[in-house]
Amino acid sequence: MASTDPAPEQRRNILIVDDVPENIEVLAAALGTEYEVFFAISGDEAIELTSSQRIDLILLDIMMPEVDGYEVCRLLKLDPELAEIPVIFVTAKTDLEDEAKGFAVGAVDYITKPIKRLTVRARVKTHLELKASRDRLKALANLDTVAGLPNRATFDQVLERETTRAQLEGAPLSLLLLGIDAFDLVAQAQGRSALQRSVEQVGCAAAAKASGPLDLCAHYGGPQFALLLPHADVATASARGAALIDAVAALGLQHGEGAARRPLTASVGGVSADFVLIDPTMRVRPQEMTLLATRALDEAASSGCGQLSLRRWEMQPMGF
Repeated sequence: MASTDPAPEQRRNILIVDDVPENIEVLAAALGTEYEVFFAISGDEAIELTSSQRIDLILLDIMMPEVDGYEVCRLLKLDPELAEIPVIFVTAKTDLEDEAKGFAVGAVDYITKPIKRLTVRARVKTHLELKASRDRLKALANLDTVAGLPNRATFDQVLERETTRAQLEGAPLSLLLLGIDAFDLVAQAQGRSALQRSVEQVGCAAAAKASGPLDLCAHYGGPQFALLLPHADVATASARGAALIDAVAALGLQHGEGAARRPLTASVGGVSADFVLIDPTMRVRPQEMTLLATRALDEAASSGCGQLSLRRWEMQPMGF
């Protein structure tokens, strides 16, 4: 997965929101050429722009017609996708009551008018660095200790989002679960360190098959890995499942000794849902997708080594 931190050469995007163009010019001049500057002259325009662009920090005027800065900040903080963007109020208001109200709706700092160039640059630099630190900590919290892959909690969050998206768009969505075959025997045959290396190698092989722009490979738990494939129909999911099995076999890993030595293999189970064919009034829950994929993996693993079992999501899946 791509890092949540911008690349070193990538400039940060700053949004300046003020209904007076002259104020925008002053702030933009204070920022210099170090940042990519966007601007909006109303609260509604600010929210629309923030939703459509990657914005790293917002300099927000309080006194604006129709939707003031307090309301803009409050609305941004209600959106999980935008809530982490630091908002600095730029205002002539200096009363403690006004300042307290700003912090209450989620602002991180205040810059008072008249604008001082050094103050603007220092506050912006400080809060961008703080945001970068928070982003790094958040990214680490979302990673598993196995192969540096996203963990189960992260996978569940993305699955819920993509299931909702697929239903709204009427698009296909597939979920594959890969499990190491006869894992109990593998664990008995290998020491702890060797077992850990084997699981990590399988995880890396699985992650290499997450080739689509929206694909996600995560450590599902123990010897299992999950691959989420947005926009993948049943034929695509089947091909990707077979590729996963082949990728693990190509590692050439083995376990056991002497005559009992066996190649390490993996089986794949999955579910593919084409929401064009599913009644839009029937909400499909992510837990139902994972349960059906788990059943398919159990079926594949019980059929032998390196097996694939893929189920289509039906209107009313058995057991639900």
